Amino acid sequence: MDFKRLSHSIAAVVAASSLALPAGAAQLEEIVVTARKKAESMQDSPVAVSAVNRETIQAAFLGDATGIAQFAPNVVFDDISAGTPGGGGISIRGISYQDVEKTFDPAVLMYLDGVPLGTNTGNAMNLLDVERIEVLRGPQGTLFGKNAVGGVINIHRTKPIIGQWAGKARVRVESEDSATNLEGVLNIPLGDTLAAKVNVARLEEPGYYDNITNGDDEGESDEERFGIHFLWQPTDDLTAEFQYNQSEMDGILAPMLNINSPLADLCAGFGACAASDDEPLSGDRREGAGNLGQDFFLDSKDYQVDLNWDISPSLTGVLIAAHRETDERTFIDFDGSPQTLFHIRRTSEYEQDSLELRLDYTADRLSVTGGYFYWNGEVSGWENEATIPLFLGLPVGTCGFDTVACQFETASAESKSHSVFFEGDYRFAENWYFVLGARYIEEDKELTKTSQVPIAGLTTLPTTTGDRTDDDIIHRIGFRWEPTPNVMAYATWSTGFRSGGFSIRGVTPEIIQTGFEPETVDNYELGIKTELFDRRVRLNATVFRMEYDDMQIELQVPRPGPGSGTQDSVVNAGSATIDGVELEVTALLNDYFTLDFNAGWLDAGYDTFRGQIFADGTQNDDNSNLPLRRAPEWNYTAALNYSQAVGGGDLRGRLSYSWTDDYAGTVTDFPGTHVDDFGLLDASLNYTYGQWQVGVFGRNLTDEDEYSHTFAVVPYRSGRSLFTFATPRAPRTYGLELTYTFGDY
Repeated sequence: MDFKRLSHSIAAVVAASSLALPAGAAQLEEIVVTARKKAESMQDSPVAVSAVNRETIQAAFLGDATGIAQFAPNVVFDDISAGTPGGGGISIRGISYQDVEKTFDPAVLMYLDGVPLGTNTGNAMNLLDVERIEVLRGPQGTLFGKNAVGGVINIHRTKPIIGQWAGKARVRVESEDSATNLEGVLNIPLGDTLAAKVNVARLEEPGYYDNITNGDDEGESDEERFGIHFLWQPTDDLTAEFQYNQSEMDGILAPMLNINSPLADLCAGFGACAASDDEPLSGDRREGAGNLGQDFFLDSKDYQVDLNWDISPSLTGVLIAAHRETDERTFIDFDGSPQTLFHIRRTSEYEQDSLELRLDYTADRLSVTGGYFYWNGEVSGWENEATIPLFLGLPVGTCGFDTVACQFETASAESKSHSVFFEGDYRFAENWYFVLGARYIEEDKELTKTSQVPIAGLTTLPTTTGDRTDDDIIHRIGFRWEPTPNVMAYATWSTGFRSGGFSIRGVTPEIIQTGFEPETVDNYELGIKTELFDRRVRLNATVFRMEYDDMQIELQVPRPGPGSGTQDSVVNAGSATIDGVELEVTALLNDYFTLDFNAGWLDAGYDTFRGQIFADGTQNDDNSNLPLRRAPEWNYTAALNYSQAVGGGDLRGRLSYSWTDDYAGTVTDFPGTHVDDFGLLDASLNYTYGQWQVGVFGRNLTDEDEYSHTFAVVPYRSGRSLFTFATPRAPRTYGLELTYTFGDY
C-alpha cells in the first residue's frame, strides 16, 4: 500500500469538499473524553486518544469489543477464546497481551465505568448500553495505573437520568441460525433526586462453524444479563451511584483448527495432519474436526459505588469502589482431530477489589488530578486437567477425567497493589502549558501450586510457593502549546511499568519459584490536533518512539519426563524499539456525508531477545530477528457516514473498510502461525421515525477467513512441533434490528 499517495489523496478530497461547503454549514461536534480522568475536549488533551460516541456505536452495529480496533490506529483486537471465554488478543502500538491466566497482568488495560478489568477473561464482550468508548495509545500508568504499559481501552455505559421515564427495547436477528438478541433498558424516576436504570438482555452468539466429526455447531453461546444502576443527587454538589451487574454465559467454543504440518508429532505419529499449508485438517477454515464437545460457562457479578462531591467551584472529590467475581469452566479439544489425543479442562474462580480516591482541582492556571489507588486480585479453585493418553503410550480410558488425568494441577494466587498518583497542567506563559504526572506503585504477589505430571510415571511434585514485591515510580513529562483556538501541539515523555510475577502454568518448582521481573516502557511522543475549514475537518497526528525493556514474554520450555512435555513460563527475554506514526481525519464532506479515516504505521523490532523459545534451542538463543507479535506494519480504516432527513424521519448509513497488514500470531512466528493481511468490509443502513428505528447491517461482507488466533505447542526451530492450532474469524453475517426508544435513551 502506498500510504503517502493515499493520505495525500484523502487530504485533497477533504480539503476540496470542505472548501465547497457554503458559509455557515454544519460543524463537527466537540468530543469530550476522560483520557486524563477529567472531562475535557479531545482536542485539548495531550494524549493520543480516539473516541467513539453512542451514535457511531449504534450505526456500526458492533457485535463485540473486537470491533473497537476499526476506530483507532495501531490497534489489533482478536478473539482468542482458546483457554478462557471471551478472551481478547489485544495489541496497541505493538505491545500485546493475550494470556488466559489471571496471574499474568494485562499489558493493555480495559476499563469499564472507571474500573480496571484485571484479567483477559470476557474482554471480547458484547457492547450493550454503551455511551462512549475511548482508546488511549501508549503508556497511561500515571493516571490509569495498574499495567497500562501499552494503552487503555475505556468503556463507559449510560447513566440513569433523574426526573424522567426513558427506555429502550431492541431485538436483533442475525442471518446465521437466526440468532436473536433481546435487550431492554428502563430508566425509572424515583422522586426529584433519585433514579434507577434497569437493563436486561438475552444474547445468542450463532454457531458459525460446523463440526465434521461430531456434527455439532461450534462457536455458539447464550448469555443472560441483568443490571441495576441507581443515581442519587441530593444536592447540586453531590452525586452518588450504585450499580450491580451480572452475566451468565455458556456455550461451545469456536473450533480448534488442526493446522499441523507433516513435522508435527501428532501428524507424524497419529495422522492428525492439516489438509494442506492453507487448510486445516477439516479442509475448511470454518469447519472443526475435533471429536469432543468444547463446552464452557462463565458467570460474573459486579458491584460498584461512585461518589462525586464538588467541594468548591475548583475542587471535586471522587471515590470509585468496586468488587468483581467470576466463575468459569472450559473444555478444550486442542488436537482438533477425530482422535482423543490432547484435551484440557480448566476451572477457575477469581475476585478483584479496587478502590480509587481522587481529588480534581481546576483553576485559572493550574489543573491537577491526584489520589490513591488500591487493588487486590485473588485466584482460587484453579484447576488444569490435561489428558494426553495416546501420546504417552497409554490406552484411552486410563488417562481421562473420569479416572485420573495425565496431568492435574491446582493453584491459588493473590496480587495486592497500592499506589499514589497525580497529573496536571500548569500554564506558565500565554498558550503554553507544562504537563507533569507521576505514580508510585508497590505490588505484592503470591502463588501456591501443586502438580501431578507424567515425569517417570505419574508423579506428584511438592507444593511450591513463590512471593515477591516490586515497586517503581513512573511519570509523564511534557509541554502543550495552543497557538490558536483550533490548533494544539504537544510533546511528552511517559513511562510504563508492569510488575513481576509467577507463571501459574509452570510445572517444576524451579520455574514456579523463579518467576519473572518487572518490565518498563519509555514513550517519546509528538502530537498535533487541529480543526480546519471552520471546524468542518478534524485532523490529528502523532509520531512516537517506544523503548521496551525487560519484556515479559510467555514461553514454552521443555520439562523433564517422557515425550515432548512442556511447561509454560514467563521470562524477561528481550528489549525492543517501536517507532510509529498515527493519523486520524474526520471531515464533513457536505450536508449528507462525513468521512472518518485513521491509519497507523509501525516499525517494531527486537533489540535483544535471548532465551529458549524453541524445544531444540538453548537458554542463550538469539531470537532478535523475529517480529513482535501482533505488530502489523500498516493498518487503516476508511468509513463513509451518511445522514439525511427522509419522509419525516432520519435515514443513516455507514460503509467502512478496515485493512490490517500481516503480522506474527505467535512469539516464535512459527511456520503456519503467521497471519496474512486481511480487510473487513462492513455496511449498515437504518431509518428512524419517531420513537422507532429499523436497521439492516452486514459484517465481513467479503467473507475474510484469515485466522483470528494461532499457536504452536512445543515448537522446534527445525519446524517440528507437538501440534499447531488456529481459531477462525467470524464469517460474513447479515442482520436486522428493530429498536423502540423513549425519553433521552
